[in-house]
Amino acid sequence: MSDHPLIDVLPVPADVTAVADGVAALPPALLLRWNRHGGAQVATLYTARRGGELVGAAFEVHRPLTAYRKIVDVWTASSDPSVRAALTERLVSAVVQRAWAEGAVSVKREFRATGPDTASDADWEQSLAAGWREQADTPRWSGPVAGPFQEAPARGQILLREQSSYPAGAGHGESPRPAMVPYMRQTTDFTCGPAALQMGLAALGLRGRPTREAELRLWRRATTVGGCEPLGLALAAAEEGARARVLLSTGQPVLLELCTNDEERDLRAFLQDGFRREAAERGMDVRTEAFSLDTLRAALAEGAVALVLIEQLGMHDESCPHWITVHGTVGTDVFLAHDPWTDANLGESWLDGADLPLPAATLDRLAWYGTPSYRGLVLLEGGGQSDGMESSVISSTGPSPAA
Repeated sequence: MSDHPLIDVLPVPADVTAVADGVAALPPALLLRWNRHGGAQVATLYTARRGGELVGAAFEVHRPLTAYRKIVDVWTASSDPSVRAALTERLVSAVVQRAWAEGAVSVKREFRATGPDTASDADWEQSLAAGWREQADTPRWSGPVAGPFQEAPARGQILLREQSSYPAGAGHGESPRPAMVPYMRQTTDFTCGPAALQMGLAALGLRGRPTREAELRLWRRATTVGGCEPLGLALAAAEEGARARVLLSTGQPVLLELCTNDEERDLRAFLQDGFRREAAERGMDVRTEAFSLDTLRAALAEGAVALVLIEQLGMHDESCPHWITVHGTVGTDVFLAHDPWTDANLGESWLDGADLPLPAATLDRLAWYGTPSYRGLVLLEGGGQSDGMESSVISSTGPSPAA
């Protein structure tokens, strides 16, 4: 008889302790962390049993509609280093094999410096030896900068499904940029646009590591009193040395759905009208066009970075307009994005937002917002805004929003 433990894969709809016998006996602080999951998240518990006794467990969670999995923790009953290493490898392999079978392109793993069942340096080195690599450039913060869910960012590792699908350099699809793109978690509920813009500027070499000071400065430049729309972000990008191109499927003011009265709607429309006039005076390329994914792929292949306006419902449990930074591709079917928002209250960390793989069908679905739906994209390139560039406003083209 094989001495290998039996691995079970168990969906976790709510309380993880109710999923399998023996789980309730795990360290309480560990279970508290696992039970923070919720909302739209998909959670799975992997248990290892030998002779019916629970000897190990791994907790995995990810956002729906995405192509990654995140291992939050691996627990083993034994403290013997060799037994622990072998069982950890079995549990991690079970997560990875299932992830690949379900179409994921990456698996991520969190390593905390403190807390219950903290992974050891030996665990870290064991993963690296097995082909994982460090998720580089750990940010300064992983969630809100203040409040009950503020935590020190965990270190992370990532395993890629098909190494041949990731060219040399960044290891992230067809992008020619040789370095990793720094990640930033937005510091407020309303600064996703400036956070996304900073990451885009850093990818182009126009800015170093994102900072909160720059986030709020860019927000003041681009805001429409609350969130930021494409024209304001493009103008802020131009002042930072980028060449910005705007593709917006409507010539009317956007994000008016967020307003609660006529005064707010009038103010937001007035500010956007001013942004549009300023863009025309600068000769910025502004097109009334519903962008296609082919347009986005071609721009990324040429070295551009994209700020994409999405409806985050689907990945999250809340309807809200949101900006993400799309910086690479995996083949033709998956786009890689930095999402500056994490649901820290549900246990998400920076690893859920960094290098987030979005299948093409997912991005095509999410990249519509409003009633009636509209689509917004800001393409960023290095080299600065050309003073002689002609403003281009054309008839609305491209795909229609899904019903």
